[in-house]
Formats: sequence, structure tokens, C-alpha cells
Amino acid sequence: MARLIFICITFALLAGFFVLVHYEARRGVRLGASYRARLDEHVERIEFILAHIDLATFLRDEARHFVSRIGHDSVHILLLVVRAVERLLTRVIRHQHAKRIIDAEPVESTREFVKTLSDFKEQLDATRPKMPDIHKSDGF
Repeated sequence: MARLIFICITFALLAGFFVLVHYEARRGVRLGASYRARLDEHVERIEFILAHIDLATFLRDEARHFVSRIGHDSVHILLLVVRAVERLLTRVIRHQHAKRIIDAEPVESTREFVKTLSDFKEQLDATRPKMPDIHKSDGF
């Protein structure tokens, strides 16, 4: 059945072609002349390519170009991903470093210890007499 359908379509297209040629010959005008002229140019170019170009070499060169382009694009995308991860890790490390600096600040107990030492030093200075500074020059 499918063969019969294809045969009928082929005969219908052939009959349509003959009717179109007869109509154009009788009127002296080509229907869609500019479109058909461009189509003729494209068909001539394709015929030239098929007749004069080695398709195996052409396809091999195109495949090589395609693979190199895919490789370049994939490496570029990978580089963008690495840079994004680098920025993320830099932020995390900066946050951890800032957190460690905040944690390293002296706590209240350390300040109390320093205050106690300062008070003790003041008490010692108050109980000891002032000694003259022997390193000062007396003008000699």
C-alpha cells in the first residue's frame, strides 16, 4: 500500500510539472523567477562541490575542527567552574580567619589579670623611693 501511495505522489508531481511548464510557455512568464534563479544557483554550487571536492578530507577536517572547538569550550567552562570554586573558598577562608581573630581577642579574665598586675606595680612604686637616673648627663 505504501508503494502505491509513493507512486501516486510521483505521478501527481510529474503531472504538476508538465502543467506548470505548459502554463509558463503559453503566458511567456516564469512563476517565482527570482526564487527559482537563486535555487538554480544553489544547485549549481552543490553540483560543483560534489564534483570537485574530496568529501572524505573535508569531513575529516571539519570533524577535527569540531572536536578542537568542543575541547576548547569544555576547558573554558571548566576554568570558569574552578574560578567560581576559588572565589567561594576564598570567602570561606576569609570568614574563618576573621572568626579566629575575633576568638583570639583577650577575654575579660586576661584583662583582670593585667589590671591586677598594674595595681601591684603601682603599689611597688609607691613603697620604693625614687632613684636618680645615672644615665642623664649633668651638662659636663
